[in-house]
Amino acid sequence: MNILQRYITRQILFTLVVSVAVFSTILLAGDAIKQLLDLFSAGQVPTLLVMKQMLYLVPFVLTFSLPMGMMTACLLVFGRLSADNEISAMRACGQSFWQLIAPVLVLGFLLSLVCLWFNLVEAPQLKTAFKESLARLGLSYPTAFMEQGRFSSELPGYLIYHRSREGSHIKDVNIYQLDSKARVIQKIRAKEGEIVPEVDDRRINILLRAVRSEVHDPEDPNNPAKIRPGIMADNYQLAMDVSQMLDKSKKRDTNLMTFRELVSLIVDMRRLGLKQSAYSVYVVRTHKQWVVSFACLAFAMMGIPFGIRAHRRETSIGVALALALAFTYYFFVTMAEAFSNKPHLMPEMLIWLPNLAFQVLGLLLLWRISRVGAV
Repeated sequence: MNILQRYITRQILFTLVVSVAVFSTILLAGDAIKQLLDLFSAGQVPTLLVMKQMLYLVPFVLTFSLPMGMMTACLLVFGRLSADNEISAMRACGQSFWQLIAPVLVLGFLLSLVCLWFNLVEAPQLKTAFKESLARLGLSYPTAFMEQGRFSSELPGYLIYHRSREGSHIKDVNIYQLDSKARVIQKIRAKEGEIVPEVDDRRINILLRAVRSEVHDPEDPNNPAKIRPGIMADNYQLAMDVSQMLDKSKKRDTNLMTFRELVSLIVDMRRLGLKQSAYSVYVVRTHKQWVVSFACLAFAMMGIPFGIRAHRRETSIGVALALALAFTYYFFVTMAEAFSNKPHLMPEMLIWLPNLAFQVLGLLLLWRISRVGAV
């Protein structure tokens, strides 16, 4: 690698790191992370546990932020080099255009392999681990997931409202027990209470004080004429079984299966003699894991010529163009995935079209640029 290649590579790497950090932060700012940050700021859950939860999502986020960061880096760096006529100067010194961009394309390919490992193995496993860990965290620190002044449905079968809390103690408590159709079958009001988790028994106890309740008819719970008085006590313990919530978190969503698990599922379904329409969606998902992994290379091949032709050094223009191209790419991937239940349209082939289009168009633009004497 000569001096000019090292110069361009350093510029790309620096911009790539900054771009990936920015996009990762934006992508991480979802509901799950917001909830974890709320727990952290409230001091309900130890800091190390919150950080561990966030780390579970990093590989999943990187599968999107790495390609977007690669395109942004190519657009910004080559846009600035073109605007300052540095590429023209390099080529005037006898440097081949393909030699200049070769390290960038190699970097795009290597990042695609990293994304491939994340998509096929790490991201599905860690996203599943995140769901399971979040459920266990909810059992160990139940009050941390109950926002005061609002109804909470975190515990299955119950709606819980409390006006204020101090640690595990809650005040002005209203608990609505629901049936399988989400209808209220019992209302419990208490002046205050204390939430005591029993992790080993997969149960949460709420010790209530100054309790009053009313019971609804289980056959006709919405009929006010059939409501009758219930518990009236100074102290009352309500035991909530959360084993269903924990078991639900352990169920493997097919969207979060590794490549090997998806292939095994497809083979089993074929062995049972099922029609192709029954497992077509899983076939498309295996292809999608490969397709989006090589977005890094496709984005690099598009970012370089678009950056040069844009001939702009403004960061805002480069970022806007990167977002527009990324949106176009993922839009067509999503559209192709939408046909996964129609195997006669060969959706597993359609989903490769965005990659193919970006790479062919990118190669064509790069070839045209390499043919001119100056850019």
